[in-house]
Amino acid sequence: MADAKLVITRYKQGVLSFVASNNRMDSVAFSAQNENGSIGDIYVAKVINVVSHLNAAFIDYLPGKKGFLPLDKYTPVLTNREYNGKLVAGDEVLVQLEKEAVRTKEPVLTLNLSLAGSYCVITNADTKKGISNKIAKKWKDALLEAVPEDISYGVVVRTNAGNLAEENQLSVLSEECKQLASEMDLLLQNSRHRTCYSCVRKVPAEYLTQLCDNSHAEFGEIVTDDEVLFDEIKAYLGSNRPELLSLLRLYEDKAYSMQKLYAVETKLGELFDKKVWMKSGAYLIIEQTEAMYVIDVNSGKNISGKENDEYIYRINMEAATEVMRQIRLRNLSGIIIIDFLNMKSLEKQETLIKELRYLASQDKIHTNVVDMTPLGLVEITRKKTKPILAKQILT
Repeated sequence: MADAKLVITRYKQGVLSFVASNNRMDSVAFSAQNENGSIGDIYVAKVINVVSHLNAAFIDYLPGKKGFLPLDKYTPVLTNREYNGKLVAGDEVLVQLEKEAVRTKEPVLTLNLSLAGSYCVITNADTKKGISNKIAKKWKDALLEAVPEDISYGVVVRTNAGNLAEENQLSVLSEECKQLASEMDLLLQNSRHRTCYSCVRKVPAEYLTQLCDNSHAEFGEIVTDDEVLFDEIKAYLGSNRPELLSLLRLYEDKAYSMQKLYAVETKLGELFDKKVWMKSGAYLIIEQTEAMYVIDVNSGKNISGKENDEYIYRINMEAATEVMRQIRLRNLSGIIIIDFLNMKSLEKQETLIKELRYLASQDKIHTNVVDMTPLGLVEITRKKTKPILAKQILT
């Protein structure tokens, strides 16, 4: 998408980043100072209470900041003593923030520490070697063979690595694996000398990690209107994605702000509105209840051929694309129910579900299209990681 641009700008009390193409926003992220920490941060936490029937512990990972720690199969890394097979109150343990607090639920942390690069993720506790399902099958064996055998940590090859296989640059993946493994060695070694509540590793801001998460083919330019952000992005790219440095540009037109150029206020307003218009004249209504999100598909202004099953099918297929886009941009999660227009044809219903599942597979956050009920309702579940975009920006 050579015409697409990754736009990074200061907005309210944080930094807004989004891919702009075809006069709309895509891949929206918002970064702000968070006193509760950011997903990926690693801490030395104190165990407050172990609840055996939940197979979990409640911990303080920052002063006055409580979290929920599942005690799964992973062996804890303790900093106050040698682990003897049992975690007890008062232990100081190395954890990573996995999910932010959502409504009344406390943040969730994990014992399986991970370090992410552009092409792979290293994990200390889960030592399996794996590869993204989104990578073409023909490249998978070569990519797995490029992972050094002497790395004792787990390795997950990311979707971006598919480009390395196509360009015959597998050595780049090998070198990144070695680099991240060395960083994990150093992190585990140094953490044993840190006191409780220390943040051992702070993840880069989301507008920086977005540069690693996105393939360079997704945008043709990286633009910011802030000199401090420009310098920060330039330094980050120099260390992590030097091939993207040529795409970076500082927007310097003082007469017409970059936020006006990309209609930031208007586009965000559309993302916060419960009504979403589609090109056909049909529209979606997106509402939040206590337990779930409900999305209703309406035929709207498009009144031609409303009794035609083919017309309904076309509206539903258009709605499927827009529904999955809105879910991703707004960061909706949990249970999502979609009320599509009723179709008589079972074949068309199956095609619609197939299309939804394909679109869900493109989401970087795990999204599952469950099925369609006899009433034509489609249930989708999406992993919760952080609050919806509106809450991040408006609160």
